[in-house]
Amino acid sequence: MGLVKYVSTFLILSLPVLSYGQTVLAPGDPAVEQKWIRAQEQRLAWYMLKDTARITIGHIDNQILKQNGKLILVTRVQLKNAPAPWIDTSVAELPTLRPLYHASYNAQRDMVLYFGASVTGSYRDKTKPDTVTINDPAPAGCFDSNLYPRLLAWLPLKEGYRQSLQVYDYNPSASGPTAVRIENVKSGVYPSVRAGLRKVWIVTVSDKIGGSDNTSVYYFDQVDRKLWQQEIIAGGRRMLMAAVE
Repeated sequence: MGLVKYVSTFLILSLPVLSYGQTVLAPGDPAVEQKWIRAQEQRLAWYMLKDTARITIGHIDNQILKQNGKLILVTRVQLKNAPAPWIDTSVAELPTLRPLYHASYNAQRDMVLYFGASVTGSYRDKTKPDTVTINDPAPAGCFDSNLYPRLLAWLPLKEGYRQSLQVYDYNPSASGPTAVRIENVKSGVYPSVRAGLRKVWIVTVSDKIGGSDNTSVYYFDQVDRKLWQQEIIAGGRRMLMAAVE
């Protein structure tokens, strides 16, 4: 890691608060409401939005398990016409949600991360091919970037709620802590085909994962925190994920 990057990372990790004026949410924070963390499975349909058209990209299967004091999240992304799914597995400590492990496999690259005193593992680029050995400073106070969209549903959501947190994201060109901001929460309604009109929390979130300015809007059920829909704007693209009923 270059000196400038090291200093920047140190300064980020040393800040106890961000501009929002709240303490940055970190693993072990009691604000995470444990009652919402349950074993579950869900399928989402994934679409690209272009003008008024909705183009099917594929589907996403999320599975959450709780085993031996650990939370396991398995995500399988099956793209349309792709021969094999993109599979991500994250393991975090319970109840803190401190990251322990993250593996990701797809046609372009394989990645394995182990979180401890440092972040170790490997990144294999299948297009070159090339393998990078990972050994980054431990990202104190960070959640796994793959887990954080699920984490949002477990927070004390209410009208006007705002919160900042940091996630660790590995990218060969720019890895390390990345800020995530819950910009706004408001109450709304989602029209479920089977369940009718559902009262939801509409949560707007921004991050810079992947190096671009990303905005996501999540629709979480107010009764059980089920994710009904997610809208994404990233790199000029607009996408939609909706619960399969």
